[in-house]
Amino acid sequence: MLLSRYKDIPVNKPVFKKKGSNPMLFLVEGYLALIILGTILLSCPFSLQKDLSILDAFFTATSAVCVTGLSVIDIGSTFTHAGLWILAALIQIGGLGIMTFSTAILLLSGMKPGFNQQALFKSGFTTEGGIEPKKILAAVLPFTLVLEGLGMTALFTQFDHLPLNERILYSVFHSISAFCNAGFTPLPNSLMSYQFNPVVCLVVILLVLAGGIGFLSMSEIKNLFDFKTHTIQKISLHTKIALIATLVISVMEMFSVLAIEWNGAFDGQGWAEKLLSGAFVALSSRTAGFNTIDPLTLRETSTIIIIIAMFIGASPGSCGGGLKTTTAAVITLLGINRLLGRDKTQVMGRTIPEETVDKALRIFIVYAVLALVGTLTLLFTEYPAGAIGNIHSHFVYVLFEVASALSTCGLSLGLTPELTASGRIFICIFMFVGRMGALFLISAVVNKKDSGTWYAEEDIMVG
Repeated sequence: MLLSRYKDIPVNKPVFKKKGSNPMLFLVEGYLALIILGTILLSCPFSLQKDLSILDAFFTATSAVCVTGLSVIDIGSTFTHAGLWILAALIQIGGLGIMTFSTAILLLSGMKPGFNQQALFKSGFTTEGGIEPKKILAAVLPFTLVLEGLGMTALFTQFDHLPLNERILYSVFHSISAFCNAGFTPLPNSLMSYQFNPVVCLVVILLVLAGGIGFLSMSEIKNLFDFKTHTIQKISLHTKIALIATLVISVMEMFSVLAIEWNGAFDGQGWAEKLLSGAFVALSSRTAGFNTIDPLTLRETSTIIIIIAMFIGASPGSCGGGLKTTTAAVITLLGINRLLGRDKTQVMGRTIPEETVDKALRIFIVYAVLALVGTLTLLFTEYPAGAIGNIHSHFVYVLFEVASALSTCGLSLGLTPELTASGRIFICIFMFVGRMGALFLISAVVNKKDSGTWYAEEDIMVG
């Protein structure tokens, strides 16, 4: 009886939904694949002038793809011209992004990127979701190639002491490296030989700024004046904050370093040369990693200021890394508004959404924790018990290295070539995290779930 009562009732079979592909995970896998490919190519005989271990090849490929610039070898004497061209290609792809090139390839082949891929691609360049990827590519790629071409032409005129093939290679390499904020150079002492060459210094600075300000901001600056209507176009709040933050941070760093090093590392230079050196330090140290003076000659105060600047880094949607200028600006604005007794974060007649403020705080916390963990880890691996020495110098050296890797800057106080195998692997991980973004990596591997549970409030004493 009981069975007959239920036998005619239709049974709903469980439906298993096919798990969609995660475009964030695809991006992570794409960068990892490019690093592995770069490691293989840089290890081939046609790329090398002398022997190179697989770990050092992996470190170099990771640094290039993550547009960092840290190196455990002298790339100019290690790689052949073919190896340097491969390195330049890795920097270019890593700087513009895997999504940029994969989307361009799909569009050129007549295929249309998936919705998730389009959304992820557009999020790297603009806050507006309605713009087609084709239009973004049509703006980004020519803009990049034109600027790099102009930079290459200017640098070509300054490398006239080199043979023609090296002159072309070095011009292209430095132009790509500067625009992508990589800081790589085949020269053995970075750009110290061109410390007082205004053309080389200014070209590199301008390329670094263009690549680090963000494509959205550069696009709005480029289209600021409408020649058809003879009117000035509106600039978004994002671009205003990015430009102001970049200007304020750069000027503060420049004058701080000048004041500290006027009779220090810059001693013996003329006032114009000091200004050029100070400007180069301020504009290159945040994320590019080129240097015209030996960082070891700087005083410890200047070194700490540079660490803070590296920690902040470039602007969102750019080739550079770091906490990002707008993130630092939002956190600063939050503090100012709270001190003024405001519940909302307001600036320039606008209110910044709480979601954006919350994201900025999470990014800051994650980066601060990573910097602390990274410093403690490297202190343990590089300075074992019984080799304490000057603990303050060790701490600054290691913190500088970690900040440089995490912000994909590339400056070093000389610790990089001396890293142990475990230290090199650890720095590789940090360079990758810095390029991807800590929150992005967390979102790529962790599914966000809201439990929907709310608990009763209970106050605690603070302060």
